[in-house]
Amino acid sequence: MKRYITGLLLAGTLCASCSDFLTQTPEHSLTMENSVTSYSGAQNIVNGIYGVYEKSSNLGGYLYGSLHCMAGLWRYSSVMYNMGYTQSGDEYTINAIWNQLYGCINAANAAIIGVSGLPDSEFPSLEAKNALLAEARCFRGYCNLELLWLFGHWFAAADSPYGILYRDQTAESSNLMVERSTVGESYRLILEDLEFAEQNLGDYESALRMSKQFAQAMHAKLLLIRGWDGDYAEALGLVNTLLTQSPVTFRMETDLARLYENGWNSNEVLFSRYLGDMSSYTAYEFIYSYGLFYNNEFTDYPQSWLEADERFDVIFGTARAPETWDTRTKDKVLTKLYHRGRYEGKNDMYATYAFRFAELYIMKAELLARTNPLDISGALAPLNEMRANYTNPVMDAITGITTHEQLMDAIYKEYVVTLFMENESSWFASLRFEKDGKPWINTLKPEVNFNENHYCWPIPDREIMAHSNPIEQNPELK
Repeated sequence: MKRYITGLLLAGTLCASCSDFLTQTPEHSLTMENSVTSYSGAQNIVNGIYGVYEKSSNLGGYLYGSLHCMAGLWRYSSVMYNMGYTQSGDEYTINAIWNQLYGCINAANAAIIGVSGLPDSEFPSLEAKNALLAEARCFRGYCNLELLWLFGHWFAAADSPYGILYRDQTAESSNLMVERSTVGESYRLILEDLEFAEQNLGDYESALRMSKQFAQAMHAKLLLIRGWDGDYAEALGLVNTLLTQSPVTFRMETDLARLYENGWNSNEVLFSRYLGDMSSYTAYEFIYSYGLFYNNEFTDYPQSWLEADERFDVIFGTARAPETWDTRTKDKVLTKLYHRGRYEGKNDMYATYAFRFAELYIMKAELLARTNPLDISGALAPLNEMRANYTNPVMDAITGITTHEQLMDAIYKEYVVTLFMENESSWFASLRFEKDGKPWINTLKPEVNFNENHYCWPIPDREIMAHSNPIEQNPELK
């Protein structure tokens, strides 16, 4: 039977149902019989994964903005802020992110199957073949990790039934009806892909491609967020390796303004959604190029931290409205991501920042604080090392920390201020770090009634309805 490669599917073109989306034959699709017949064909099908990812318009500002709302750091979306999402709510963002992540996984699976099936003799070396497989598997592992973080009980024990729907075949109606994996099985499958990438991928050259270092970074982040027995020590080892053994091309950008001006071309950015070769980047980054202007105020704690920080004048600025008819300007717009907006800055560097070098220092500080809580000065040192690296702006060292509680508050604050709206780290930090004996999220939005079951989204209704053998929805989200 002929299998159709959906690796070149433009993920922004969604169909009426999840089943339809995942099995749609894209324009200019290639068949498995003729798509990967040479080394260049193998390279092309791996390159196709990036095309799907680049055009997945919700896997950037929409995703990270939603998580900042859930954390209580921003109020852009009342549904996300109040955690009022349900299976039958038909929340557009949730459905789109689900479809787009599986679109990327589908493209990765097509590449893995196509490259695996090509004889070794067609490649310059076995290492070259494994490198292409590792690139595709890194993509698949990363997207499955995002699915677990967003739609699964990533915080639960290994035997929890609320893991991911793991798919390792190109999508057809005959193989879509997979059961949910347990949480432990989900982590195992994700780590298998990331570890294969760590062993077979090349070193970082730019944020435009997957790399060995990105696989290591996401491996470390998984362990830090999961927090099972032994995870912190293992994550600390990975972070230390990245800090000491990464190629010189991956490094801190000492001029913070240049980091955001360069976007995906900055050597601090480990991986980014590259939005080049398009007529208008803003079509793929609505929150960054639009939403941040009309919703430029954040909740009390992050707003006060950001305004008091030395980086404020670099990452905030005055900007024009994104609408043609609206000529107003506003101060205190998060211009590190909004840039000039979709009217004046249609083709500015609207990049995403899945991971950048500065985060390694913050992770190291937290991991040291959790593995050796009595060594306050040792855990504080990575934060001050990061701050000392900046020349624009020049930053003072953090001083006056004498207790473990003060240390953890300082680390949490650094996650929020350094990485604000850039990736998922502030969301998870708001759950891991505590204030007055409860996760910070409770302090950030005390008026919202929620529990752990609301730390993930519901599996979309269309996916539930498409299964002939019912899959179990996440608790309290039906």
